[in-house]
Amino acid sequence: MPANSAILTREGYNFNTQPEPKENNVSDARIDRFARILIDYSTRLGPGDRVLIEATTAAEPLVRALYSRALEVGAHPQVLLEFPDQQEIFFEQANDSQLEFPPTFQKLAYETFESRIRIHSATNPRALSGVDPAKLGRRQKATASILQTQMQRGASGELRWLTTLFPTSGFAVEAGMGIRAYEDFVFRACHADEADPVAYWKQVEAEQAQMIERLKGHNLVTLRGPNVDLSLSIK
Repeated sequence: MPANSAILTREGYNFNTQPEPKENNVSDARIDRFARILIDYSTRLGPGDRVLIEATTAAEPLVRALYSRALEVGAHPQVLLEFPDQQEIFFEQANDSQLEFPPTFQKLAYETFESRIRIHSATNPRALSGVDPAKLGRRQKATASILQTQMQRGASGELRWLTTLFPTSGFAVEAGMGIRAYEDFVFRACHADEADPVAYWKQVEAEQAQMIERLKGHNLVTLRGPNVDLSLSIK
């Protein structure tokens, strides 16, 4: 029964002003921890940072968690959502002028924001498999400058961007897995099932920094073991 609802009884209206208890499940907790990884570690958002969050409506649980966490750390999150078959409709209906028109808000964000988080969340990953390649090419050309800006500002440190994935039934089918098993796979791979995943990734970063330090000043790495004898140049 929805919150703040009323039931008509013989005695009159019985008002229920208590919200229904939400179902607690492991997946919800993992989504919140996944959001902390992306905000606190991957993009390291802070006060005043503008961040564009791109996704489809299928990723709403993660978008909500990201939006909330971004606000908690003082950032300015802006959400750009697509409904699941939006791209299908676009390529079916768009004329040449529309195909060649760069997305205004995306372009602005990539040129001026401090961060961008894109969440691949297609419900049908093969939805565009039947689209005319010429149309896809026109669209790719129209968005090429946006990708170039992303790479240039990312390399200079002006834009902290990342692309990740939210488990959907479409991706699960592509992987040959059930949705629950696929959720477990994705969240486990990101270590969102850790009690403190941000601390885990910071530890990994520290270990990698030690390895990088050991490699400094050397030109060659040799790997030897059972059935392995491999030399790699690291100049």
